[in-house]
Amino acid sequence: MDFDSELVHRAQMLLTLDHSLSQVKEILLREGYPDKQVQELIDATEDVLNYFVPPVYDDNKIAIDIRHANKDPNLEASPDILVDRISGKVELLTPQLQETWRVANEIRKTLKYQHQYRYY
Repeated sequence: MDFDSELVHRAQMLLTLDHSLSQVKEILLREGYPDKQVQELIDATEDVLNYFVPPVYDDNKIAIDIRHANKDPNLEASPDILVDRISGKVELLTPQLQETWRVANEIRKTLKYQHQYRYY
């Protein structure tokens, strides 16, 4: 759907002023913007924000950011792999990238090797 440019600019301004999405929706509806357009814009914005939100991890996890050959150097660093300090579980956050699998396999080998010799 094509959004009214005024609607998009107004929503951007409200979000910049630290209003939540639900507040932005209420304000836009109160200002008389069409219900359907407002709802679609809010849904699309929520989808994008959820896509870009970094994963939440605690102090028991090690985050690994891999320097990918095809990754834009100007992008903000975000982890590709999480390793649980306690269980040793390796979680891939970017499984679509071949480098992530290579690094994860090396981490698994190292953890397995360390685990073998820890109990002897």
